[in-house]
Amino acid sequence: MSKNRHFLTVLLLFILASAFGQDEYVVNQTKYTQKINASYFGMNELNRVGVLYNSLKVNNATTMDNKYLFGSLAFPDLNFTIGLDLNSFKMPTTNLTLNLAKLAYIYTIQLGNETFLLPGLYVGFGSSNLNVDNLIFEDQLDTATGFINTESIDPLAAIIANTSYFDMGASFILHSEDYLIGLSLKHLNRPNTSFNKEVPYEKPIQVSVQGGYEFNINPYEFRYLPRYSYLYAYGSVTKFGDSYFMSFSQDFQLGEFSLGFVEQASFVSYSDNTAQGEQIATQAGLNNIGLTVGLALENFDFGVHYNFPFRNTGKVFSPSMLELSVIFDFSIYRRNNRGLYKRLQIDNYY
Repeated sequence: MSKNRHFLTVLLLFILASAFGQDEYVVNQTKYTQKINASYFGMNELNRVGVLYNSLKVNNATTMDNKYLFGSLAFPDLNFTIGLDLNSFKMPTTNLTLNLAKLAYIYTIQLGNETFLLPGLYVGFGSSNLNVDNLIFEDQLDTATGFINTESIDPLAAIIANTSYFDMGASFILHSEDYLIGLSLKHLNRPNTSFNKEVPYEKPIQVSVQGGYEFNINPYEFRYLPRYSYLYAYGSVTKFGDSYFMSFSQDFQLGEFSLGFVEQASFVSYSDNTAQGEQIATQAGLNNIGLTVGLALENFDFGVHYNFPFRNTGKVFSPSMLELSVIFDFSIYRRNNRGLYKRLQIDNYY
């Protein structure tokens, strides 16, 4: 196999690793915590559905669209919740499509009057598809004439069209109506996501910890703030391979309106080709800041989110992103509970 073919294989592996490594890379992580921790499906045993769309700018010429759908169904008498989510990435310029479907089981354990533990397991199925017609292989290049042949006899062309794999993980959340502590483990079976099975790429186990605390910022019901006003401070740290990704957010819930700020940072290791050969380089720092705006109308929760990158948008780990989301809560009590919009609740457990 030629050096060019090796390079193409490595490039494809990098794209896949970067995209799925950012599986939970959303601006509004506080309302879609199940993307990073599946146990969030069981929070307060609510029946919900939601959709999210974001457009991620990889560089000045390339974007990646992300469509996400989730639903949770609680069985309070049996103390468990089933969660399902579907995630689809697509890069239009190459018709690269990455899909992942996950089914999660979350059990509810009451540890105290106001403290609950949510252990969970999930199994997922992923697939990757690539339109090889948009790629140019070495044997298609005619160096004598400068023309590009329309067909390739490179054996790699028939291999990289698609691949599929199973994924497994575990998660835990400990929470009350004031705080949340989470731990999630993804890719426990280390699935091989390589197009070319001769050069395997096993996803490393991804470990993430999360924490959040919710403050009542209007306990004395001052008139200059809505009666029910809260601040939810949240943070997560994720280890993926030799890289670390961090997300912090401060969400102000002011009655039915919400306003949030997000900061995302990373410590990323990557291969860098220099005159001395291929070396492992690292970059660390604040990648971007984001702004989220939301509106809750009865059982609906609408959101618009955007982040502003600090690094070169040619780096996949620091994209700009526009995000739209809608969540619907099936709770029969939500319509009559207009004033209370806390993120952390435990009333539905009883």
